[in-house]
Amino acid sequence: MQDAGQGHTPIWEQTLGHFGDSLARKPMPGCGAAASVTAALGVALILKGLHLSQQHETSETRRALLDEGERLKEQLGPLADKDIAAFEGLMAAFQMPHHDEHEKTARCSAIQQAAATAVDVPLQTARLCQKALSLCIRAGGCSEQQFASDTRAGGELLAAALRSVLLNVEAKIDSLGSEAEKRRTQEAHDELKEQAALLVARIAR
Repeated sequence: MQDAGQGHTPIWEQTLGHFGDSLARKPMPGCGAAASVTAALGVALILKGLHLSQQHETSETRRALLDEGERLKEQLGPLADKDIAAFEGLMAAFQMPHHDEHEKTARCSAIQQAAATAVDVPLQTARLCQKALSLCIRAGGCSEQQFASDTRAGGELLAAALRSVLLNVEAKIDSLGSEAEKRRTQEAHDELKEQAALLVARIAR
């Protein structure tokens, strides 16, 4: 078993108990990793209704939704460990020496580069959550009624994961290199948050 990041066992190779204890007691994993795992579990609940409905009566439309959901779950999985690595890279940059002008310049550049990665990963997660919320809406009409609560719960988990991971973006915007980059990131954050609210409202109907 290989470690992810600096001495971390990959998230999906841990027991749930170990992951929960790490969240409660260690600097990492943090909210970004927890959101990624939550999002993957949300997709799994949506897939449950589709899979079990497909077993009862096959449908090409449902098959396409299943393929889409499996891809999303596969893409979400690695982002938990990527979030850990991105945060550790940012912390390492903040810890660089800054006694003279050369060191200060090098540290500032490293922080800005690491912050860009630390913002990109949660934005990736948020965009996948948004796609999964759209899947949830479509899956609701293709899953049997007995699985409606699973599908709805999957959507609620995805909404919570999206909102949570955007907190990571908010926390790191000020560390980005330029005002233009900060503005682009803030706009991406705001758009994802607004679109997610619309999707969640549709799921709640």
